[in-house]
Amino acid sequence: MRPPCSAMPRRAAIALLAACLMAAPSQARSLADILKTRQLRVCIAPIHAAVALATPKDCRDQCVFSGPVYEEVQAFARHLGKDIRVKALRVEWDEQFFDKNGKTDREASYTPQLLASGACDFYPSRLTKTAWRLKKLDFVTLFPSRMMVLANNAMHGRLKYGAQLAGLRAAAEKDTSYHSWLQEQNRAAFAANPIQIELMPTVEGLQALNTGKVDFMLLDADMAIWHTHHQLKNTYVAFPVGPKDEIGWAFRKDDKDLQAAVAKYFDEQRQDPDSAFNQIWLRYHGRSLTDFIALLAAVD
Repeated sequence: MRPPCSAMPRRAAIALLAACLMAAPSQARSLADILKTRQLRVCIAPIHAAVALATPKDCRDQCVFSGPVYEEVQAFARHLGKDIRVKALRVEWDEQFFDKNGKTDREASYTPQLLASGACDFYPSRLTKTAWRLKKLDFVTLFPSRMMVLANNAMHGRLKYGAQLAGLRAAAEKDTSYHSWLQEQNRAAFAANPIQIELMPTVEGLQALNTGKVDFMLLDADMAIWHTHHQLKNTYVAFPVGPKDEIGWAFRKDDKDLQAAVAKYFDEQRQDPDSAFNQIWLRYHGRSLTDFIALLAAVD
C-alpha cells in the first residue's frame, strides 16, 4: 500500500504528487464552492521566512504555518466570512507550475495540476507575474516590486552595477523569476561570460551566499527589506536589476469571481492605513504595505 501523501518525505511526495491528487475525487473550485464548503484551500510555498514558514520540516498537509503570507490568507478568509476555515498545503516552489505529469513546461498553456484538481484554490506566496506563467495562471497584483542583488560582503566596493554580474556565481531556486532573469541574461548580455547558476532552495542559497560559496543572489524588494531587518552577517543589498514587476496571488484563469473578490479586497487593504495587511507588514517588514509601495515608486 502506498503511504498517504502527508506522511511521505518531501521529494517522494513531489514525485508521487500526481498519483496522490488522482486518488482524491476532487476538481477545480470556484468562489461559490469556497463559500458553500466554508473552506479556503491554499498552496503555500515557504520559499523564505519573508513569505512563510512551515513545520515540521518535511510536512505536507499537516503543517503548522506562520509568517506574513499565512497571516494574509487568514485575513482574507475572515473577510469572506467569520466561519471560513483555511486548509493549507505545503508545496515546493516549482510544484506550483506542474502539469498533470508532474513537470513544468514553460512554453505550454495549461492549468497547473494543484489548481485543476481542486487541491488548492489559489497560490498566495507572492508570485511575480511573468510571461511564461501567464500562459498558465492569472494574477491579482498586491504590490509592485523590483529585484535586488544581494551580495556577499567580499564583493563590497567591487560590485556597483548589473554588467559586473557577468561570470559571477549565483544561487537561485528553480523556476523562480530570479532563475528566469539569470537565464535571460546568460542568453543575451552575458553570453560570452555567463553567470554560473547553482540551483538550490532559497534558504540554502542564502546560507551559501553568507559563507561565500556563491557571490550573489536575487531577491524581490520585500524579501530584501525583510533581510535587512533580520540581517545575515556577511551579506548586503547592492542594487536593483531588471524592470519593475508585479507580485501577488495566482489563480486559475477561469476563476474570475474569485479574482475580482481578491482585487477588491487588496484595494481596500492598501487604502486603509490600519488594515490587516498594513499591520502584518509592519510586524514583519518594519513598514506598512502602503509605505512599501510608496518606497518602490521612488526606486529608479
